[in-house]
Amino acid sequence: MSTQERDYLFMMFVEIVDFAKLRELLPKHLAWLTRKVEDGRIVVTGGLSEEDGSEGNRALAILRASSLQAAQELVVDDPFFVEGVCRLTFRQYTPRMHAETFGRIFAGEQSKAISPRVIQGTAGRLNDG
Repeated sequence: MSTQERDYLFMMFVEIVDFAKLRELLPKHLAWLTRKVEDGRIVVTGGLSEEDGSEGNRALAILRASSLQAAQELVVDDPFFVEGVCRLTFRQYTPRMHAETFGRIFAGEQSKAISPRVIQGTAGRLNDG
């Protein structure tokens, strides 16, 4: 990537459509996924549960890429994509506000860093005052 290009974030919504092939290809997919996370192209990824907490057939990944086309090209060698295990939908994501720790991952020009205020070190409980 040239110094002129800028990375953007893209949400990749995944719908699993073939669970038999998923089980067969999972080791190859996980090896592919690990390489993409290690090279920084995939920021975070994981499964999405159903509203009742049960395992669903969807996943989500946040990708770094210079364009929508570049984001789509990241998956052309994913065994799940190649073998039709899933359907993918991509959307560009523009953060407007983020926790300071997220800024170390991707400091967007239009996103304001926010420091969480925690009571007695308890995550998830914000100090109102």
